[in-house]
Amino acid sequence: RSIGIAAGARPEAGRVAVYGIDFGTGALRSLEVMPHVGSVVSGDDVERVQRLLRTLRGMLDDRAKRFSEVNASTLTEYRQITGNVQEPRILLLLDGFGVFKQDWETTSARAPFYAIFMRMLGEGRPLGVHVVATADRYGAVPTAVSANVTKRIVLRMSDEGAYAILGVPKDVLSERSVPGRAIVDGLETQIAVIGGTTNVAEQNAAGAELARELRARGAVEARNIGSLPTELDAASLPDRIDDMPVLGIGDDTLGPKGFEPVGTFVVAGPPQSGKTTALRSIVAAMERFDPQTELFHIGGRRAALRDLRAWRRAATGIEDVRALAKELKDVVADESVPTRILIVVENVTEFGDTDAERPLKELFQAINRSDHLLIADGDVTQLSGGYGLIGELKAGRHGIALRPDSYDGESLFKVPFPKVQRHEFPAGRGLFVENGRFVTVQVPLAPE
Repeated sequence: RSIGIAAGARPEAGRVAVYGIDFGTGALRSLEVMPHVGSVVSGDDVERVQRLLRTLRGMLDDRAKRFSEVNASTLTEYRQITGNVQEPRILLLLDGFGVFKQDWETTSARAPFYAIFMRMLGEGRPLGVHVVATADRYGAVPTAVSANVTKRIVLRMSDEGAYAILGVPKDVLSERSVPGRAIVDGLETQIAVIGGTTNVAEQNAAGAELARELRARGAVEARNIGSLPTELDAASLPDRIDDMPVLGIGDDTLGPKGFEPVGTFVVAGPPQSGKTTALRSIVAAMERFDPQTELFHIGGRRAALRDLRAWRRAATGIEDVRALAKELKDVVADESVPTRILIVVENVTEFGDTDAERPLKELFQAINRSDHLLIADGDVTQLSGGYGLIGELKAGRHGIALRPDSYDGESLFKVPFPKVQRHEFPAGRGLFVENGRFVTVQVPLAPE
């Protein structure tokens, strides 16, 4: 905390942007009051940890290119050559390196993000991107990391043998040393705290006062690291984005995410994952995008959307579904039809092995050859088949897997998903797949 505060205490000396990842007790969160502190992300907020590390990777890539173009080897040289004194020095505070390494180094989905951290250690210093990390014991820091550490602050250790391993005198610190007493560059040092008090409330008050003073002196606010909302109001979304209807908020830009309104679209997920909400929101999105869209509904007697609105046509029984599917197959194949058609099929697996299966299969084929849209939902465990009705539905390789598992990508869309855990996805959040690529999306809560 002292380093994070001190880094931006002199804004006139050059901009600094501080970010934090807290695997400890959450004490770093108090830094967010400072103007130069962008965000302090909790270690268990996987989504924001990934976004922060992706942001830092982008900074490394961008600076490496720009520094090379002007032949600058350090941030200081770049500022001098270009006159851009507003280029900030970046500082990442990582509280609890041991937990970070354990959770992120070996898991296949998270290992690339641990590699970003290692890259920051190796390449970051000349580019003005620095890391300050804490570890509760010397063994928590592997050689590959310690080899890139240029300065150590050694506080009181529980194991006296650790001092020799860390290369500092063992007779300086003891169990009687006061909190904050450390060895820095071989010298006994007392680490300062804001306000000069051990009372945390008084420290926070002093920090808030310093933050007000820094803003009055013109300190520039650091950019925050956002996150996807857990609940999203459909009214907050635009009617269209890039001339497409809006599915929800995308993780890649934290902005509206559109989808191509053609072909078959699969909404899959386990129970209570928000499948019905997703269907309802897609219908609402299509109506906002194109109010002239003709809407049709196919579903069993327990279909939740049957009474959602006045459909152009709706079918419930097997014979009615069979007849409507045959009729719609010819309609969507007719290129002279002037209006856009949206067909909603609820619980599509109910119609497998019935007289309606073949007409529905032919309807799915016709839809995938047309400019119209058909959306269908089902339990992810029942949509794993690759033949017949389900196979034709998934032929478009287009849709969203709500609360997904790592294997759902291959079984639903032939697109490999990263290693994910269902509990990390609230209701209405999933991996949206289109054109062979996926992105995490939060679907809005549509009005009942």
